[in-house]
Amino acid sequence: MKLESLKDKTIAIWGFGLEGKATLAYLLARCPNREIAVLCGADEVAGAQRKGVSFITEPVTVEVLDQFEVVVKSPGISPYQAPAKQAKCQFISSAALWFDNEKSGQIIAITGTKGKSTTAAMLTAVLEAMNFKVVLAGNFGLPLIQCLGKFDFVVLETSSYQAYDGSIKADIGVLLNLYSEHLNWHLTEQQYHHDKWQLLCQSERVLLNAADDNSTKMLQKEPLRMQPEYYGNQHGFYELNGVLMYQDKALVSAYGWQLKGRHNLHNAAAVCAIVLMLGLDIKIAINAIKQFKPLPHRLQLVAEFNGVKFINDSISSTPHSTLAAMGTVDLSRTILLVGGFDRGVDWQWWVEAIEERPPQLIICSGENSKKIHQLVLNQQIKTQCIKQPSLKQAVKYAKEQAQPGDTVLLSPGAPSFDAFDDYQHRGQKFSQWIQQ
Repeated sequence: MKLESLKDKTIAIWGFGLEGKATLAYLLARCPNREIAVLCGADEVAGAQRKGVSFITEPVTVEVLDQFEVVVKSPGISPYQAPAKQAKCQFISSAALWFDNEKSGQIIAITGTKGKSTTAAMLTAVLEAMNFKVVLAGNFGLPLIQCLGKFDFVVLETSSYQAYDGSIKADIGVLLNLYSEHLNWHLTEQQYHHDKWQLLCQSERVLLNAADDNSTKMLQKEPLRMQPEYYGNQHGFYELNGVLMYQDKALVSAYGWQLKGRHNLHNAAAVCAIVLMLGLDIKIAINAIKQFKPLPHRLQLVAEFNGVKFINDSISSTPHSTLAAMGTVDLSRTILLVGGFDRGVDWQWWVEAIEERPPQLIICSGENSKKIHQLVLNQQIKTQCIKQPSLKQAVKYAKEQAQPGDTVLLSPGAPSFDAFDDYQHRGQKFSQWIQQ
C-alpha cells in the first residue's frame, strides 16, 4: 500500500513487539502529523508514549478493529481466527508498506519449515564477502520496515506468517522444505503449505529443493507461472554422504567447515545455487561458507565440564529439526531434552523414526511433554523416557544423570512460548542452568 493512500484513513497497529515498534517509528517518520493507534497489552505502553499516538489496551474485538479503516497487523496474529477473521477493516503488513514504498536492491526471500535462518545468514555472509551492500531482514535479522536506504541485496528470512498474503515480491524466492508446523496459526497443514507457497507465486525466479517431496507435491497442486530452478539433485548442488557436491565435484566435507550436520550441507547447497542464479563467483562463496560460524542457539556447544558436553539447539521448533540435530551426536551417549509449546504437530512419525537408534535418555518437559512421553512409551522404544515439570528441572535431572563422555542436547522440537519469551530466552536460560 502506497503511503499516499493512507493520508485520509484511520490507522492502527495491532501488536507491539519488535516489528510493531518498528512500524510505529516508520509511520511517524513517513506520515508526520497523523494520528496512529496501537492495539497492545497494558504492560507494553510504559515508556512508549509519543505525540500523535494513542494506545488501546482493552481486549481486541471486532468492534475495536472496525473503528479503523486500515490495521497494520503483526505477523504473529492469525487472520484465520477471531477477531481478525470477522473484522471488516483492511489488514496490511509492514512488509507490504516496505515493498510499495521503500524497496531497494534485489530481494532474495528464503522460507522453509527448517533451515531458513541459517541459510539466510550464510547467504548474507557470502554476499558480504563479495563486497556487496547487503542486509539480513525479516523473521531473523532487522525488521524489514527498518531497512531504509540503498542496498545491493536484501536477504529476507520469511516465515509463513509473512508470506501468506502475497505482499512479499522477491526477485528470487527460495523454498527449502515443507513439513508440518504452526498449525495453531494456519489451522491445517494444507493451509500452512499453501501460505508458504504464496512467496513463490509472487517471485520472479524460484529455487526449490528437488529432494523435498512436499515441495514437489505442491508444485503439482499449485503450478507456478515460471519454471522453477533446483538444488538437491545431481544436476546442481547437493549433499552426498556428508559432502557438499556440485554435479560430480566435491566442494566441502562435513569436516571442512564449522557447522554440524548433513542438514546444514543442504542449506549450503541452497546458498550455492542462489549464487549460481545470480551469476556470482562460486569460489568466493565456498571460501565464505567454510568460514561461516554457527548461529547462537543452533547446535551451539555452550559448555563442557566433567567430561560432559552441553549443546544448545533451542532454535529447534519442529520434530524434523530435532531429528536433524540427533544426527550430529552419538545417540548412545546422548541425553535429549524435548518439549515445549504444543502447536498440534504430529510427533508419532518422530517416535517411529528414532525407534532403531534412540538416545540413551529422553527427558520431556513443557506443554506437550505428556503427549511426547506417552507416544514414546506406546512405541515401546528400548530407552529411558521420563517427564519433568519444567525445562529447568529437566536440565537439573540431565546433569545428575550425565556421565563423562555423554552429551546433553537441548533440541526441543517445539516453540518456546509456553514458558519463555522466545527461543533465545530459552537457550539463554539453558546455558544459565547448566552452570548452576
